[in-house]
Amino acid sequence: MPRPRHISIRDELGLAKSMPADKTHFEWRVNRRLDEAPVIFLGLGPEPDKIPEWFNLPDNETFFYLESPDFVGQVDGWLGRVPANFEPMAPEDFTVASSSSAHVVRYLPVQKAFPSFYGPLTARLTLEDRARPRLARTVWLPVGDDALLVEELARAFADAGWRVVRIDHEALGKHPGKVLPDYLQEGVPDLFFSINFRGLDHFGLGQAILREAGAKMAVWMVDNPFNLLTAVKNEAWRELTLFVTDHSFIGPLIENGARRVTHLPLAASPSLFETGGALPEHARDIEGRLVFVGRSQFPDKDKFFAGETVPEDAAKLITDATGPTRFDYHWWRDRMGIAPLWPGNRVRAVGAGAEFASNAWKRRCLNAAGRVVIFGDDGWRTLDNPDADVRPVVDYYAHLPALYRAAGVVLNVTGMQLPAGLNQRNFDVWCAGGFLLTDTHPGLQIFPDELVEPIAYSRPGDIHDMVIRHREETPEKRALRQAWRECILRDHTYANRIETIFKAMNFLSAQKA
Repeated sequence: MPRPRHISIRDELGLAKSMPADKTHFEWRVNRRLDEAPVIFLGLGPEPDKIPEWFNLPDNETFFYLESPDFVGQVDGWLGRVPANFEPMAPEDFTVASSSSAHVVRYLPVQKAFPSFYGPLTARLTLEDRARPRLARTVWLPVGDDALLVEELARAFADAGWRVVRIDHEALGKHPGKVLPDYLQEGVPDLFFSINFRGLDHFGLGQAILREAGAKMAVWMVDNPFNLLTAVKNEAWRELTLFVTDHSFIGPLIENGARRVTHLPLAASPSLFETGGALPEHARDIEGRLVFVGRSQFPDKDKFFAGETVPEDAAKLITDATGPTRFDYHWWRDRMGIAPLWPGNRVRAVGAGAEFASNAWKRRCLNAAGRVVIFGDDGWRTLDNPDADVRPVVDYYAHLPALYRAAGVVLNVTGMQLPAGLNQRNFDVWCAGGFLLTDTHPGLQIFPDELVEPIAYSRPGDIHDMVIRHREETPEKRALRQAWRECILRDHTYANRIETIFKAMNFLSAQKA
């Protein structure tokens, strides 16, 4: 048996892809509603002259095809091998209506090689040719098991008068061509709002289906944008409306082709944190004490950064550091000189360095904190702080509000993945009626200087004295806590963030309707 014929081309990301010349790599979608219908090929493969033989096609009938110009340009003599009775078709002529009245054949290997070209075509093929009502003031939220920020966003959208529909992000990400049309049978939402690309497949088919159906889309990049983008395998992400929790990534994202990027920090949810919560049994004695809540490392760190090593000279520089320099993501990016930041996985080396620096910074701060109660994982048990009391994790919604209220001081230590990104503690602690000490970094610029200055430290050695200063319930502490709480509830709730989303996406009129 002869060996399969394969040629290699570069896909739209510049990566090598094999293009087998084999009839088994074609998918036929036969239109069983019509006795006679035209045949349209979405891709002919590297040997188009073999197609009539493979599928026993008559030479006196016209067949139509669409092919990526990037693919054609890489296969020598390709146009000369197209059978005479095959006619090219313009992408704009392949509509939902025309695809619904034809037999459509897809050459599968090329679909993921050039998803920006074929994704819209497959989307039109997937959508049925029928009218769909507009689901006005409706937002679809892809959700997962951990429901990251979903409760906060769902309540804020609902309070603004929007209907919220939650969609299983795993099913949507794995089978967009099946799941999305099922949801769209009800109608087209005004907004599809994804957190960290959840619900959007790597190759952009879901994005293409939603765009063809007429829905607006946005992605809120809560975590480091370029860590997230390593999983994105299509160029169409640049057309999305993007929101970032860290404003320092707006420039780099635009440099990498993003069209619309808006700063959207985290916030507080008063309905979840202003009242409620109960102390768990292992937190019954924290009144008046210094408390830290957090994980010891990046989730799935070893898997995500597999194969990445931190340069020894940089590691030593960070380990020996005594000054206030923040060895954050941008510091590592400049030091390593990795460019561009997308596509590909080379950028994970930058993230690995930032995570190493995060771990070192958090340990320096917790080692210097003295008597501190830590609620987190067992990774904290290796601290060089004999006065650290490490306890099991607490539930975010059920326990944290009460814990923040009971503690004398809550310590916040910011990681290095987001150089100017705030975390939930910057909002939740004040919303719950607690008192926060936090490390100094650019993200705090969204708050008034007079509120930040008394509670921010730049060196681990400052923590102990600041705790002593703020541990007691003095009139000054009560006034500062009240001022912070008023600031958060006035300007930094998820209702405020929803307003930012509406404005950025021209939904203000819908909000006020």
